[in-house]
Amino acid sequence: MSPSVNKMKNKPVQPSTNKSDGSDTVLRVLDSLLTDPGQKRLTGSQATIILDALANSNDRALVIRFPAVLSICARNGVVLNSHALFSKYWESSPKKQNLEKLLLISAELFDLEGIESPKNLKKIASSLKAKYGSLLSTKMLALSSGISISIRDIQNTLKDYTALTKIVVTALKPGKPEQEPTLDTLNHSVDLQAALERLFSPKQKNLVFKKLNRMPFTKTEREYYSRVVRKKLVSIANSEVSYVAKTLTQK
Repeated sequence: MSPSVNKMKNKPVQPSTNKSDGSDTVLRVLDSLLTDPGQKRLTGSQATIILDALANSNDRALVIRFPAVLSICARNGVVLNSHALFSKYWESSPKKQNLEKLLLISAELFDLEGIESPKNLKKIASSLKAKYGSLLSTKMLALSSGISISIRDIQNTLKDYTALTKIVVTALKPGKPEQEPTLDTLNHSVDLQAALERLFSPKQKNLVFKKLNRMPFTKTEREYYSRVVRKKLVSIANSEVSYVAKTLTQK
């Protein structure tokens, strides 16, 4: 983790009046939130700033994290405020439309994957569906910045984040307070290393830690991770699999 992210760990977010500095702050907070699942807390005002910044970014790698931020909102009990999200834009604003489309596709993906969505998202999405129809059937989501985002990439990012969050939770040791470990703790956990070695090949385990630490993949690694490793992680994160494992190992 970068020094700038470390500095953000125990600091509340203060919106900046400087546009460039404000944008940098948003990205640092986002990086910190997604790197330490469960450790960070997000307020409604922070969520509004970050979601707006992602919706209007011209960086695909940032935009596809939009539903992951919504997942953090759900975990923190954040109620989405439609007035706060949309009030600064006029009705036909392209930036407002970006935000609307990403909220709608995120809501559809939460329903499709059976993932808990933040409060008020379904209500917001219901009104947007009348305007845009279902976006699940489209392969690409066109945004006003001139870029198109793959619906599959958005979906996979949401799956990866929720799977990672569940792995962090299950990595907690029995008898310890219910506080999720930091990324540094996971990287140095002997128990986690041993558990992953029982489930994954050395190559697969290496990709798990690369993904956990948000290190770049080669094209071959990315394809292999998506095709093989991520599917294993999704299976491990399945609540019924977790129940069966706990039931059988406690006897």
